Amino acid sequence: MNWNKLQNVIKGTITTPSHPNFEAVKNAMVWNELKPNRSPDAIVSVKNEDDIVAAIHFARDNKLKVAMHGGGHTWCGLAVRHGGMTIDLSQLTESTIDKENQKAIIQPVISNQELARRLGQYDLAFPIGHCPTVKASGYLLSGGMSWNLSHWGPGCLSVEAIEFVTAEGKKIIASNSEHPDLFWAARGCGPGMFAVATRFHLKCYPLPKAIMTSTYYYSLDHLSDVVDEVTALGWVMPSIVELSIFLIKAPLELVDQCKSTNGKLCMITAVAFADTKEQGIAALQILETGKMVKHCLSKDLNEPSSFEKLSIISGITWPEKHRNLCENQSSKAKPVDILMAMRDKILDAPSPKSVIVFCQSTGQHDLLEANPTIALSMEGPSYGGIWSIWEKPEDDAANIKWQDEAMAILKPFTNKHYIGETDIIQDPSRIKDSYTVEKWQKLEEIRKKYDPDGVFFGY
Repeated sequence: MNWNKLQNVIKGTITTPSHPNFEAVKNAMVWNELKPNRSPDAIVSVKNEDDIVAAIHFARDNKLKVAMHGGGHTWCGLAVRHGGMTIDLSQLTESTIDKENQKAIIQPVISNQELARRLGQYDLAFPIGHCPTVKASGYLLSGGMSWNLSHWGPGCLSVEAIEFVTAEGKKIIASNSEHPDLFWAARGCGPGMFAVATRFHLKCYPLPKAIMTSTYYYSLDHLSDVVDEVTALGWVMPSIVELSIFLIKAPLELVDQCKSTNGKLCMITAVAFADTKEQGIAALQILETGKMVKHCLSKDLNEPSSFEKLSIISGITWPEKHRNLCENQSSKAKPVDILMAMRDKILDAPSPKSVIVFCQSTGQHDLLEANPTIALSMEGPSYGGIWSIWEKPEDDAANIKWQDEAMAILKPFTNKHYIGETDIIQDPSRIKDSYTVEKWQKLEEIRKKYDPDGVFFGY
């Protein structure tokens, strides 16, 4: 393969297996410390859209399949495939922000935390994801399970257009008026995307002026009653509240009270994205009206917060530089049935960092509603799943076994897998199970239209 021919026409760099830094560059394509045993023929780190066009033409001429690295936050490392070319977009981090019209145009590899910071300088916000280091490309193409989900909806619903380089090496813009079928597919296709997204045109929102949090800790002995009560209260809370139920390790000061449950407890978090302190307090106060509050081990009420503080807390719960397995999904089952089924499983998690969490509906409507305008197929009143998180390679077998067992318990409650956070390498059936039958058929028809020669790896 004459890689020099491509190098001569791009501003970026090409790294092949013969390069002494290849393993390091390849590993950087996957944020998860649980690295896949796969290797591309080359990693092309691009500087701009013209580099992408040249790379696509080179791949077509040499019959190479293409994968994209838009931040590397796929749990099973799909930026790295067997052979082919990985186009690394990690240098594309520019943004332009229009405060007056509440718009932004961003390149694909801006993190949730960084996007919140840039928009915050203009008193704007966007439905970013929870993990601070996740990049825009993978997040938005997968659908975008966001902060303030009940109110703002998935992140992809606030994307107004996407600039692409197609499988033919053409630059196009997809929106509701131009290439609407590609625009439909891009909002939920995730790692199966069949064009390279280079810029996202975002609809932004006024920055909530009073983000506030309340947190409650309960013994797992009260789990059934707590979940029943909290989910019922969630329906009457305003949609500006994000309500979540965690099965998680106890904070240090509560460990002694949780000895009978192996140091694990139930944590309820409520985040109000309010315009005033008074509005936030009123929204969160609803949790104080329940009968189970008198049983909580500890609580922190009406704490002032910000997107930056939320990112820090999420970063602690889902830390970097760890080995990870994940299953995330929507469910139409009763939350109490899901969490009671998982209760005993969290007790024997081999890693204390592993967590089970489900977000719950607020605002008198399902957290995720069926939407024919996007490929994303998640729907139901609950969204969440299982995260196995550990550090040492010698603990791989125990954690993988636990994840598989926990998955088997969760499977009967699954409505749709979340394509951005499910292991489709271990179980390829989860690809189709992430979509309705109708949306899957439409997605494949659009793929054949825009990538008839199979230039992109897809799923």
